Amino acid sequence: MSLIVATAAGTVRGVARGGIATWRGIPYAAAPRFRSPHALEPWAGELDATQFGPVAIQSRDPKAAMMSGITEKTVTSEECLALNIYSPAADGRRRPVVVWIHGGAFIMGAGSQPLYNGTSFAAQHDVVVVTINYRLGLLGLLYLGDLLGDEYAEGNYALLDQIAALRWVRDHIAEFGGDPDAVTVMGESAGAVSVASLLVMPAARGLFHRAILQSGASGLSPPTRADATALAESVCAELGVGARELVGLPVERLVSAQEHASRTRGLGAFSPYIDGVTMPRSPLELMSEGVGSNVPVLLGSNRDEWALFDVFLGDAATNVVKGQLRGRLGSAIDQLHARYREARDDQSEARAWLDIVGDVAFRIPMIRLAEAQSRFAPVFMYRFDWATPAFDGRLGAAHALELPFVWNTVESPLGQLLLGGDLVSARVLAASMHAAWASFIRTATPVAEGLPGWPAYDATRRATMLLDRESRVVDDPAGSLRALWP
Repeated sequence: MSLIVATAAGTVRGVARGGIATWRGIPYAAAPRFRSPHALEPWAGELDATQFGPVAIQSRDPKAAMMSGITEKTVTSEECLALNIYSPAADGRRRPVVVWIHGGAFIMGAGSQPLYNGTSFAAQHDVVVVTINYRLGLLGLLYLGDLLGDEYAEGNYALLDQIAALRWVRDHIAEFGGDPDAVTVMGESAGAVSVASLLVMPAARGLFHRAILQSGASGLSPPTRADATALAESVCAELGVGARELVGLPVERLVSAQEHASRTRGLGAFSPYIDGVTMPRSPLELMSEGVGSNVPVLLGSNRDEWALFDVFLGDAATNVVKGQLRGRLGSAIDQLHARYREARDDQSEARAWLDIVGDVAFRIPMIRLAEAQSRFAPVFMYRFDWATPAFDGRLGAAHALELPFVWNTVESPLGQLLLGGDLVSARVLAASMHAAWASFIRTATPVAEGLPGWPAYDATRRATMLLDRESRVVDDPAGSLRALWP
């Protein structure tokens, strides 16, 4: 098995693990602070690509670390733009490629997390897997164009990093056994929000050919350029500096301001915004007009999305969103809550709130995206319903719970923690989901043993695959609640 690969970017040496060729920590671009990424000069000699590179600068808050797997021992750096490749072989064949964009509310996570081990996709389905790091938090999404002028007009650096990685894949993946003309971009949570943005960004056009979005889409009202500038001004005020000084501040001070913003503004404090340059208009608006119309999409959400944040972060995260909803909807939020409570078998007021927040943050934006894109390309919708017994059943089918199923990593330590020991049924569903995702990556249609036929989604029937211990297709699940949202 050839592990030394010569590319136009330089020569890399990988390692064989589990019969799969793996290259880790390959740099794909440079990341100047608060600026767009730029290409690297080819390196001399042979790059040791046997170890993961540093991950993006991020919070070391214990609660965040519990969800992201990033610990005090994890090496972080502003120069974090690296990718990892899992391939059956660097043999000149042209295999389908999937590029993974990790989640973590744009403030945590890394492509090197064990949950995202691409070995199973490569070994079982002959797919080349690429996982990436990109800039997070202030360093990835603080907009300074209105404060510092045209030199900083391009915002959304995190998304531009992802585009730089996709360009690297286009230019070099053939040397690693992949087909640059059969690329699927896939993400979860913040990674899926990123994919929704990439679908309509001019700079990303033509860099991928299919898209998978898990529990994340562009919000119904994404931040505007004015919103992004207001956040930058509040960060400057918090730090007591002018915008120009941010460029030279110690990174620890930036992380401190980032954590303050997350506490006061909620988990969505940092997210892609409409800067008028990298993101011309709302992704949903552009998608409704047919931008990205040639890209088939697989997408969905989990039945109990917000339970994850309720269990790990407590009431604080929920209360921030509830306050934002009350500010926008007024007393109508109480009527909405009553309808959600009535729809629950247990009539729980507290769980009804979790359902509302989960819908507004995840399910409804996914449905709106599916409605728009299904007019122009095949769209396949799922809802993940497999409830875990972990944490006394409080998680249910929570946010991120589908990840070990998609990646076929249910045996990993985090997978076992999330699945609560019910590995028998988890293995069965994981085999089916993993195969369905691989089928979509290969053919743009999700087909797998153990799953019924999966019809395409449209705004009339709204066929949705419910992924559970016994999976089935249901038309417009929870449709009466969906209809409450304008």
